Amino acid sequence: MFTLEVSVTEKCNLGCPYCYVANRPTWMTKEVFDQGMKDLPNLMKRSGDREYHVSFFGGEPLLNWDLITHAVPYLKSDKKCKGINIITNLTMIDADKAKYLNENGVGVSWSFDGMSSNETRPLLPLLENTNPETGDLFDGILSMYEYKKDIIKDLTNGCKVMIWPGNTKDMTENFQFLLDWGIEHPDFSIVRDDVWTVEDIKQFRHECERLTDFWIEKLKSGQACSVGFLRLAILDVLYGLVKGKRPFGCFAGTNGGVLMSSGEFYPCARFASKKIMKMDEQYNFKYYQDMFNP
Repeated sequence: MFTLEVSVTEKCNLGCPYCYVANRPTWMTKEVFDQGMKDLPNLMKRSGDREYHVSFFGGEPLLNWDLITHAVPYLKSDKKCKGINIITNLTMIDADKAKYLNENGVGVSWSFDGMSSNETRPLLPLLENTNPETGDLFDGILSMYEYKKDIIKDLTNGCKVMIWPGNTKDMTENFQFLLDWGIEHPDFSIVRDDVWTVEDIKQFRHECERLTDFWIEKLKSGQACSVGFLRLAILDVLYGLVKGKRPFGCFAGTNGGVLMSSGEFYPCARFASKKIMKMDEQYNFKYYQDMFNP
């Protein structure tokens, strides 16, 4: 199945230090989306996929809400589209948006750093980051989430936590924090940029051991829960024993890509941020397999 990310904007109301997407005021128009969906069948034919799944991406996609409400009816009417998801920091969610997403079957993946968010995701002095009741800037992102806790808990049971040197020491506490919110299977994902020192890696190893011990105790107590990269390691081992090594590392450029607000397709938003390997007519979907053998 083809994974299509739709980057509706590169603008974001937060300032995460590890984010590879430029915080620029780019906005996908309805016309760009419509043309992109006309071009998608050609990409899928070349990748060998017949069905697709869509994830709205950014920046912060809720900043371009009009585009999302334009796109969802089209995607729901296309029998080849097998699912819709949105990857969002959820700071801008409200009851009306949550109702729309729920009623239209749009899955929500919460991008969140847990207990260290006040330090790692500073609130920029924007209207989107103010308390609607007082008009004042929220006192940190955690208070912003607390204000919308009921909406968030009703809307999603999935969460993506980016792990980088700034929050490695809090991985176990992040897991407990999310369990308290009803998020029992968060996807901890490791930042792969060149930001890790040798000491950072040593601490990461220590914190992985602490996190794993905590997870095991939760399982022994009868609580069904898991952490993304720990579970993935186990699944890969089991898959490898039965079927051999997976033929790919991620969807980027093999059976998926991103449609940027410019209307161009790239293997993923990381490639698009550097303008590398645009998926034009010369793009070769077998490139990763032949050159990198992931």
